[in-house]
Amino acid sequence: MLKAWTGFLASGVEGVAGLIIALGALQAAVNALILFLIPKRRAGSMQERQTEYIRLQLGRWLALALEFELGADILRTAIAPTWAEIGQLAAIATIRTFLNYFLQKEIDRAAQIQFRPETPSPLHQFKQRESEMKNVPGNVLH
Repeated sequence: MLKAWTGFLASGVEGVAGLIIALGALQAAVNALILFLIPKRRAGSMQERQTEYIRLQLGRWLALALEFELGADILRTAIAPTWAEIGQLAAIATIRTFLNYFLQKEIDRAAQIQFRPETPSPLHQFKQRESEMKNVPGNVLH
């Protein structure tokens, strides 16, 4: 009876993983549609950064779903596992762990690139030069 309940629980955890993937994909799709369908005057790099942000969000949802899937697999083999089930779990856990590891590396790399300080905008550079010119003795902007 305990094994049956554990199986139901594992199916529930898998269902949660599927829901997480569906919601993450829906969020990414809506954000991508908004980004591409609403005309805005954006610099190319700004649109690339927003696209990368959407990709990072989806990657985070997928990484979370992989953790739930691994949890469901562990639940399935938690009660009186056979050697075949343990071997299957080991193979699945290894594959999912590698997937999650490389997905997380990609998320971290992209997040570092996305959030690094940008080159100042031309308007910011102009204001900075104007401010510097005010401090020059004999300047008419003084």
